[in-house]
Amino acid sequence: MDKFSGEDVPPSVWLITTGIFAMVTSEFMAAGLLPDISRDIGVTVGAASMLISGFALGQVFGGWALGMPLTRYGARNVLAGILVLFALVQTIGVLSPWPVLLALRMVSGLALAAYFTVALSTVTRLVPGEAQPQATARVFAGVTIGTTLGLPLATFAGQSLTWQWAFHADTVVVLLAAVAIAAALPPLPGVTPTPARELVGQLADLRLWATFVTAGLSIGGALVAFGFFSAILQDETGVAEGAVPWLLTVYGLASVVGNYYVGRVTHTGPTRVVAIGVAVMLAGLLLFRLAPGSLPVAILALILIGGTGVSLNAAHTARTIAVGGATPAVMAMTPTIVTSGILLGTATGGVVADAYGVLAPLVVGASLAALALMSLVPELTSQRRREPAAQPGAQADACPIAT
Repeated sequence: MDKFSGEDVPPSVWLITTGIFAMVTSEFMAAGLLPDISRDIGVTVGAASMLISGFALGQVFGGWALGMPLTRYGARNVLAGILVLFALVQTIGVLSPWPVLLALRMVSGLALAAYFTVALSTVTRLVPGEAQPQATARVFAGVTIGTTLGLPLATFAGQSLTWQWAFHADTVVVLLAAVAIAAALPPLPGVTPTPARELVGQLADLRLWATFVTAGLSIGGALVAFGFFSAILQDETGVAEGAVPWLLTVYGLASVVGNYYVGRVTHTGPTRVVAIGVAVMLAGLLLFRLAPGSLPVAILALILIGGTGVSLNAAHTARTIAVGGATPAVMAMTPTIVTSGILLGTATGGVVADAYGVLAPLVVGASLAALALMSLVPELTSQRRREPAAQPGAQADACPIAT
């Protein structure tokens, strides 16, 4: 009988998720406001898009530069403090000239990665055992909900008012999350600092890096295609421009559901969950590429890709913890790997789309997904060899996080 219950995850975890939701909304809202920003500031749309890449660049280093050192202090004050810092930096940036705005977007990305690192370290200590994947899935829900609901709402606010007020509205949500965390998150002491030599040792395990490679390839495979869904739906499927946001909402809702379900089943074996999820994503990418002109196929593909893709983050994290533990060093790598996958996907997608058309990113995404599956073969083979022969009436012992 399944002993796992979502009730093992304390409601306070949702407070942490709210902060991620607010910051991720800020990250992605810039994409929907690029024309307004470029027109108001007086730069090209291409130059304005640096607000997105600059934010991502900050995330690559934020976990190590800020997040890991801060894990030594009490989580409640650190998480609330990072949110206040984010709100301050965002407000100053919106009110500043272009060079200052761009520089501060990098600082915002650094703050988000630091928050992610401390959040994951906190949640894995608050919630041990079988409920841990569900708890980390709630943390990652801030990302999926931020892109699914936050982006459309922020874009609507920017169109109804101004792009500056859209960011100010997001800042209010960030500050509310900070107040809620400071008031209601249970006190939790920091983690004892780890000597540099031990940090290197924690990251020297090749099996750990194998989990990072799988996660990066999987996330990159999903994101390389995601950026071109709108163009494919209009140019190849023949969908009217006004219907595209609704179809992308289907993708987003599938991501939210997928993230929740992955969190529920990851305790049964994260490697198997990742393998099944990446295989489903691969099928969705290939299906979309083979029949891009069919609307039913397009909708099915969006559901398959959305339901897996970045929704597998909780399972990726569980694999990483099973190998390297939930140490600050390992947790600091998580936002770096996620962001690296995003950068890999978006950068590659732009190059191949210009060279071979809007369907080419689907092929690249499928290739990355196939490589992610191949990276799982050694571990899946090793697991099969370790499994004892089934005995009649035998029952396996419960394991908090099976590999």
